[in-house]
Amino acid sequence: MRRQRQQRTRGPREAAAPQVSAPNHSNSARIHITHGVDLNTNLGEGFGPYKVEGESDVLPFVTSANIACGAHAGDPVVMEAALEEVKYYGLALGAHIGYPDLAGFGRREIHLSPGELRAQVLFQLGALAGMARTFGFEFTQVRPHGFMYRQIWNDIRTATLLAKAIAEFDRWLVFVGPACPNLLAAGEKAGIRVAGEAWVDRVYDVNGHLLPHSHSRAVLKNAQDIVNQAASLVRNGEVTAVDGSRIRIDFQTIHLHPHMAQAKLVAEQIRSLIPNPRSLTAEPFALDRIEPNEIAYGAL
Repeated sequence: MRRQRQQRTRGPREAAAPQVSAPNHSNSARIHITHGVDLNTNLGEGFGPYKVEGESDVLPFVTSANIACGAHAGDPVVMEAALEEVKYYGLALGAHIGYPDLAGFGRREIHLSPGELRAQVLFQLGALAGMARTFGFEFTQVRPHGFMYRQIWNDIRTATLLAKAIAEFDRWLVFVGPACPNLLAAGEKAGIRVAGEAWVDRVYDVNGHLLPHSHSRAVLKNAQDIVNQAASLVRNGEVTAVDGSRIRIDFQTIHLHPHMAQAKLVAEQIRSLIPNPRSLTAEPFALDRIEPNEIAYGAL
């Protein structure tokens, strides 16, 4: 039987309330949220003496924080400090996994064999789980970083391998990734719940993909533009793509990046758009629908 999750308390901000609903469907492995959405951020992405400024600024306004697990960033001391902050703010805890690429911050292309990828995921989840246990709580979600995150859009094989490794570690975990068909298909194959993520400070192409960082218009640099995109997502489930068209984003969580323009002010305004945010919790997806392991970990 799964241990009871940490009970969290929030401030009076959650009390007031028109209900806000993110786009949601009744089928598949997608996590079901009756109202509100999760607001997540990343945490602990420094290493040794190198600290990431501003990470703490958005914590009062989110519902979950994903802690780097020592591959693309983070180390035991940084992870422990991040766990202290998660505990202080009463947030749901997520694991922020990535490729072993400290020098490139996990953004460079790295291609591992299925067995190597599985081992990396299990190693990073195990590291965070062990440290979180000393604080008396478990993590609820797993969010890939950098190149690993981008692969989910275009590489169903890698997305499925990630989902299966997460399920092998703990089938109650929610797999957070870009809101796209591959994320949903991977969750269905592995038998775990997924949560599609929307970005408020990044620009999308006409296919609903984030523009690469190399694109001149990849990032929204004006604070009001970021708030406007968040409002459009919350109220209509839509964003304006780079070509000016309107596209739907089927999301259950919104990512607030600590390096977005005027991050603290913007995060506070976005939080005000969602009076009843909800952290991600789930039961395993229907076990009888798990597909056979047609992608073997040891293949290739």
